[in-house]
Amino acid sequence: MTDQEAFVRLSSVLTGLADCELPVADQQDATGATVKLSDVYMQRLRAAYPIEFDELLAAWLSVQLDPDPQARLSEKLSGTDAAGLRLRVAARQVIKIWYLSMIDDPSTQLAPDGKSTAQLGGDLGQFQNGAIWKLIGAPVQGYSNFPHGYWQEKPKI
Repeated sequence: MTDQEAFVRLSSVLTGLADCELPVADQQDATGATVKLSDVYMQRLRAAYPIEFDELLAAWLSVQLDPDPQARLSEKLSGTDAAGLRLRVAARQVIKIWYLSMIDDPSTQLAPDGKSTAQLGGDLGQFQNGAIWKLIGAPVQGYSNFPHGYWQEKPKI
């Protein structure tokens, strides 16, 4: 299994979304090459949280073949030591990036519970692909392909 495949499966476990429910839109990198959104997300996470992300991916790889890999991962995430905190910080970032295309700003001081109030958004084209919009049945804030005035009607859920 490649790191990319492991990341997608881990993302599915952490977000509660099936692999097919994770956004799959293609993106263009700085050179104009087409890349998968999951690749972009994995690169962003590795760049912002290199130690935490690699530890989380390693933790997932170590339990994925267990009879109940979700329970084993949950045990690792529940650790009260520094390693457990790093895993929770990374897991939070994985969840946030798929739902909102944002991550916590790693240059700011995290609270003792691993949370941050400073956020970093993705590049153009990622925000509107956040899983949250489809789940809540609403158009993306500040972005729409709908005609002018569409907001006057209640969204169909």
